[in-house]
Amino acid sequence: MKRRGFTLIELMVVIAIIIILAAIAIPNYLKMTERAKKSRIASDMATLATGLETFKTDWGSYPIAAAIQAVDDTTAVIYKELSAGGTGVATINIATSTNALGEAGGQEYLKPGTLTSIIDPFKTGTAPADGHIYYRGTANHWTLSCYAPTTTGGVTVDYMWRTDSSSTIVTGAVGGIPVPAA
Repeated sequence: MKRRGFTLIELMVVIAIIIILAAIAIPNYLKMTERAKKSRIASDMATLATGLETFKTDWGSYPIAAAIQAVDDTTAVIYKELSAGGTGVATINIATSTNALGEAGGQEYLKPGTLTSIIDPFKTGTAPADGHIYYRGTANHWTLSCYAPTTTGGVTVDYMWRTDSSSTIVTGAVGGIPVPAA
């Protein structure tokens, strides 16, 4: 009995099939991971929005940050105001103040661990993809933004943001991110 192996043509057909399957699977996988990262950003921004709205209900104002601040930065005002932790300087949610319910300041709206885990999953290590979600706020308005590259219809946009006046995420160029009005 003679053992017969695979012919070169049979091996080439099998390799071609594997290449075709990989060509189909890899782009789909990349799109899936991009969607997952965007979903994480949307979820994190929703968590922040809930904390910010609760803060405003209690104090009559949003945390004030004239310059943009990374939400996960323990030295930022936003971190101190929402978590009553970190080393930032709170100006509203402080121990000597009372909120609308008559409670003493130092209230925790989001756990410090939650705030430090809110990061931009598109991080590459260099600006603008430095891994942070940013906050800018006045007494009456706020904006959350982060780097999130997307190509839609051949057009690349680089940022995602959400404001106090919208419950949806918006994508666009950096110049389109709204600055909160007083």
